[in-house]
Amino acid sequence: MKKKLLQMTAILSAALMLTGCSRVTNNNPGHIPQTDSSQTQNTNSLSSMGQGSVSLTAGKQGGMVVSTVPTDEQMTLISEAGTGLLAEIVSGSDENVLLSPTSILMALGMTENGASGDTLSQMEGIANGGVKVGQMNTVMAYLREKMIESPDVKWNVANSIWIKDIDDLELDPKFADTVIAHYRAEVWKSKFDQGTVDDINSWVNTNTDGMIDEVINNISPDTLMYLINAISFDGEWEEQYEDDKIKEGYDFNNADGSISSVTMLSSKENKYFMLGDGEGFVKPYKGGEFSFVGILPKEGESTSEYLNKIRDLDFAKAVREAKDEEVRVKIPEFENDYGTDLAKTYNKMGMTEPFGMNADFSDMLVSGGDEIYIGAIIHKTHIEVDRKGTRAAAVTAVDMRVKGAIMEEMPKSIVLDRPFVYAIVDNQTGLPLFLGCQNSMK
Repeated sequence: MKKKLLQMTAILSAALMLTGCSRVTNNNPGHIPQTDSSQTQNTNSLSSMGQGSVSLTAGKQGGMVVSTVPTDEQMTLISEAGTGLLAEIVSGSDENVLLSPTSILMALGMTENGASGDTLSQMEGIANGGVKVGQMNTVMAYLREKMIESPDVKWNVANSIWIKDIDDLELDPKFADTVIAHYRAEVWKSKFDQGTVDDINSWVNTNTDGMIDEVINNISPDTLMYLINAISFDGEWEEQYEDDKIKEGYDFNNADGSISSVTMLSSKENKYFMLGDGEGFVKPYKGGEFSFVGILPKEGESTSEYLNKIRDLDFAKAVREAKDEEVRVKIPEFENDYGTDLAKTYNKMGMTEPFGMNADFSDMLVSGGDEIYIGAIIHKTHIEVDRKGTRAAAVTAVDMRVKGAIMEEMPKSIVLDRPFVYAIVDNQTGLPLFLGCQNSMK
């Protein structure tokens, strides 16, 4: 296998955030453990796609895993990793940025199951905030299960692996079984031509509820495999806005000093917290399991400066322990699309081994895993916040390449009429499922 990879200068090209894997050969998906109905995957179960991609796992399920609520330490480490990553990206910028830490950690969590040595240590230490890969598998399984089983808001967590239709391509059995058990991906075999591009983008569009319609526009001859995850969220507010709480033509003060006209939504909320010197509130979605969080930095402080100050603070704990206190809130209606390559950011943060010639992914393939490294981590997001609720979606892609290719008082008031930080959180853990900053409404 290693010889063929080198001859073709081909390798695992993109790994988009996932929720599972299976042992795979060119003609046989291999051993796929059975599971009970409560663990079924929430993905397209078709046996073929429109352009000829063939499913190797249609009708099959992965094995059972233990799913437990993350510990306080795990929640702290994962939360700090998310805010630290956003702070690094936003540093010195007035750009509107939105990440899905959960999407990113699912993608990298899968990748870590094929990593060894210093490569794995750096990914665990920086991307995971110190959480070991085995623990991360369990945390991601918990979040996935909780999200898709929520009865009052709509989550979709879909994961897939796309394999080039050539001989002698085989995932390491231990890697495959571990990932399919915890992340629940389906496996597709395809020619890796323009038809595959169309099939992958169609799959992503379907599984992000139409919010992200493209993740790739071509396939390199060097590409051997894609691992893909798509997340989408659609939730109504627990309390809907009355007409008199919706004001058109409200001024929003953009980071560059200009002013935009927005529609502002007013409400009274009952959860208030401070994180650093920023004031925050928690606004629940229907069912009370998930919430929108808004944080307003102090006057005169940019979101970049604020995020840099709180990168080592426990965001999740602050949300979990928000006070029962009335706060009058104004939220602007807004919509945003964002995309970036996280590889450069992680390199800057000190996670260098996975991106260089010393990268060790020897546990990912039966042979040839030591010849690959991460070339890019593509992340795309979309969000819509309006008077009815919130829709959001994310896709994360890890591009693997062949080496050599290279209180009792007056109610508080928080008005988000200038740059602010926001999140969609799991109320039980406080973990940010989406995390961003809005610097302008242009």
